[in-house]
Amino acid sequence: MSGGKIFVETLKKIAYPKADQLNGEHFDWWFDIGDAKKFVNWFCSSINEQNVLTDKELNELKKIEHRLLDQKNLDQVLGTRSTESKYGNLPETTVEKLEEEVKALQLIRNYKIQRRNKQQLMASRLHHMPMRLKDEEEECAKLLRETQEQLAAENAKLNITLLKVMEEVQQLSAMYSSTESERRPGQQTIFLSQLVLDNYLQQEEQCTAALTEYTKKQLFKGIVELVESSDVEKFQLVDLTSQPIQGESNEVRKEHQQQMARIQAAYTSSQRQLILAKAKEQSTKSRLQCMEQIISSMRNRKMIDANSAKAKKNSFTKELIQINVQIEHLLTKELPDLIVENAQLLNMPVVKGNFELQMSRQDYYTSKQDQVASQLIKQKTRFELLQLAYEMELCKHRDVHRQLENLTAELEQSRGDFLQRLEMLSDQSLLPSSKQRTVIDSSDTSTIRLYQIFDVDDKQQLFRTYNGLEQEAIYLQQEVISLNEQLATAMREQAYLGSALECDIERLRSVMYSGSKQLLLCCEELSEPLQKLECQLQRLPQIIGNIADDIKSKRQMLASNLNLRGERVLYIYFFQDPDKLKTIVENLERKVRAQNMGLES
Repeated sequence: MSGGKIFVETLKKIAYPKADQLNGEHFDWWFDIGDAKKFVNWFCSSINEQNVLTDKELNELKKIEHRLLDQKNLDQVLGTRSTESKYGNLPETTVEKLEEEVKALQLIRNYKIQRRNKQQLMASRLHHMPMRLKDEEEECAKLLRETQEQLAAENAKLNITLLKVMEEVQQLSAMYSSTESERRPGQQTIFLSQLVLDNYLQQEEQCTAALTEYTKKQLFKGIVELVESSDVEKFQLVDLTSQPIQGESNEVRKEHQQQMARIQAAYTSSQRQLILAKAKEQSTKSRLQCMEQIISSMRNRKMIDANSAKAKKNSFTKELIQINVQIEHLLTKELPDLIVENAQLLNMPVVKGNFELQMSRQDYYTSKQDQVASQLIKQKTRFELLQLAYEMELCKHRDVHRQLENLTAELEQSRGDFLQRLEMLSDQSLLPSSKQRTVIDSSDTSTIRLYQIFDVDDKQQLFRTYNGLEQEAIYLQQEVISLNEQLATAMREQAYLGSALECDIERLRSVMYSGSKQLLLCCEELSEPLQKLECQLQRLPQIIGNIADDIKSKRQMLASNLNLRGERVLYIYFFQDPDKLKTIVENLERKVRAQNMGLES
């Protein structure tokens, strides 16, 4: 803030009438002149509300000025003063004037005593201020020393921490070094990506070459065609005379066909003879059985009817002719075909042997294929396991990279904040000034914020002073003390109420348990009256029912009997309106008298 603005603000502070119309820039030249600069600086730093007279004081001063003599009249009075006599040449004055002058002098004296008291207060305040400032200076120096020691300790800890961080960073950078030249001597490899896999790949290549050589030896070129030649048609029951056998020469094939043909012919003739012999045997047995039946029947009947025997003979002859025809058909057509078909079954062992040979070849080829496939699967598994390990390590490296990036961003932000704080602390307005100021500078944002925190009413004041800040702090301290006292009183009251509540709880417990461990839901003194009351309450509905029945019967009686109704009306008048009852009785008495008089007459 410029000097002219400070001057205008000072005029506003002392309530100068036309201060709002003044411009501070018009008074800046006062602060550039030597004599005027000292006066204006003193005026801006020393003048405040206490140096301004109130309206009452101005009026009293004007009265005093009216009563005082001016310089000309004072000289005349002093000129008339005689040197010979102290009071002889004084002009005669009245008592009233002297009393007025005495009153004026007393007012002046009181005003001067008031000014003297103010000056004494200010002098005592100024006298005690160095002592207080000295104590504050000692406290501030002590606090400064403690703060410096604490900062030195924290600085040492921070340096040690930074050294450790540097070592850890160096170790981390050495750990993640990708080339052997960047590693330190004797350092072990930690990550899989840092290992050299030349030996491993060479061994895998050797294993692949050995497996290829083994495959070429075991699975030769013609084995595939040999295995694939096992068609389904080769394993059917075919005629060996017309079907050649795979892999045999013509002579062996012809000899084999001849042997099989002889075997088939012998099998055919032997089977034919065997079937015929069995047929003759069966026919002989059947004839014997028939003759036995005839003999037995002859023995039983002893007489045979010729006609019936002849008829049976004719029927048997016809059946025999049909059977002979069937037998001839079987012997000439069906039986040779069946024997030939059964003879062809003799090819089964040959086909079975060929089939077993093909199966053994297939099993051998399959076992060798399984061995080669298992070796290839193991090799592929090793490569996939290595790839999986590389992928897992890559994921971990990515996580570490992301964490390091976040840490770098946080460190950059902390560095920026630290530089900003250093720039803020290096501000000239925050440096201690040799000239002590009472007004808070507008550039001192921290003190202004502190003042705004303390200023509860948030008044828009022209000047913010350190005294006002101190007063607000003292007021806040007093509020804190009062709040602590109120809190202590509240805690005492709470403790008192808690103790009273505990006493009440103990008393209630003693009443509820009454010296026993069993809870009593009601008081023993009230148990009998409560039981009686409960019995009465149980009887109350019966009594009410009886009363209702009585009222109902009485209403029926009133409805049927006029005399009772009249008596009820008289009773109502007796309790509610005696005067009316009295008039009714008097009227009845007069009527009775009149009736008696009429009877007598």
